[in-house]
Amino acid sequence: MAKGIDRTRRIGGEIRRVLAQAAGEILDHRHATILSFIEVRVSRDLAHAKVYVTYLFDDPQERETLVAALNAHRGRFRHHLARHLSTRIVPELRFYHDQSRENGARIETLLATLPGDRRADEKTTER
Repeated sequence: MAKGIDRTRRIGGEIRRVLAQAAGEILDHRHATILSFIEVRVSRDLAHAKVYVTYLFDDPQERETLVAALNAHRGRFRHHLARHLSTRIVPELRFYHDQSRENGARIETLLATLPGDRRADEKTTER
């Protein structure tokens, strides 16, 4: 793995950890307790970071509200990062809803509807 890629992944993991700690201080308690920071993708120059989050809301409107709140407080999150990161540059943050869970469920549903579902066949042969 290239040195730059490894560095950005390491810094992204550190940012994820610091943001999770900061959420309790910055957001109201209700949102902070059901929020998970899934992944942070940092640009090679460390100027920008995409932060992917997920939470227990099933309501798309609630999700949009929380992502909007995160983005509204991104300056406070960045200030918190500046105090806790050991990097010279603190990236600009942008928060996004992580849709991998919904996408995975949709794929599972589609696969289950295929004729001759191999997974269903495998379960019957295991018995």
